[in-house]
Formats: sequence, C-alpha cells, structure tokens
Amino acid sequence: MNRLTGKMKRVLRAKAHHLEPVVWVGKEGSDKVINEVNRQLEARGLIKVKVRKSALMYEKKEDIANKLAKETDSEVVSVIGNVITLFRPREGWKKYLSKKPAKKIVKKEEEAIKLFEKFKKKGIK
Repeated sequence: MNRLTGKMKRVLRAKAHHLEPVVWVGKEGSDKVINEVNRQLEARGLIKVKVRKSALMYEKKEDIANKLAKETDSEVVSVIGNVITLFRPREGWKKYLSKKPAKKIVKKEEEAIKLFEKFKKKGIK
C-alpha cells in the first residue's frame, strides 16, 4: 500500500539526506532487526537502514525493504545503494491520508465563472 505521494517522498528524501543509518541488516537477515527498526521509527519517524553485503546473499534489498515496511507499518521512501530509508509518522497516518481540495484550483474556477458572467452580460446588451 503506497500512502505517500511522489512529492511527499521527495521531501522526505531531502530530509533524510544528512541522516546516518541507525540499523544494520546483517547475515542473520531482516527478521532479527524488525524490533529495532520499530523502536527507531517510534523515536525518530524517519530512519535509514544499512544492508550489509552478507545479508544480500540470502535476500534482495527490495525484498528486505518491503518486508521491513510491512512488518513495522512504515513506508519505503527510497532504496539507494544498500541504504533503505523508511518513514512512519509518530502522530499516525491519518494526516497523510486526508485529501484536501486545492485552494488555488477553487479560486481559479470562481474567477473563471465571474469572468464568464461579465462577458455574458456584455454580450446581451
């Protein structure tokens, strides 16, 4: 389930750029680090996970990223090299799932209607 839009992911990638990995996935695999990833997401919200080469012998990094995201109710922001960026808001997903109407679009529509009415009145006279 993809809860983040492309624009949100771009903003989160920019915020995560300076972060260092806080969790490492090694030869034991992703099952051993799920609790730690969960704990770090609760504390920080946005984290990086480093996948060691020894873990890549058993699983693909995309599979590891999807598994960690599914198990921790988070979203994969990016997978660059062997670094996975995960995001889970501390206040809950409700804020990110609500669709707000764009104010600019509504204003432009109202202006277009007013302009149309104005030209309509001129045409009648």
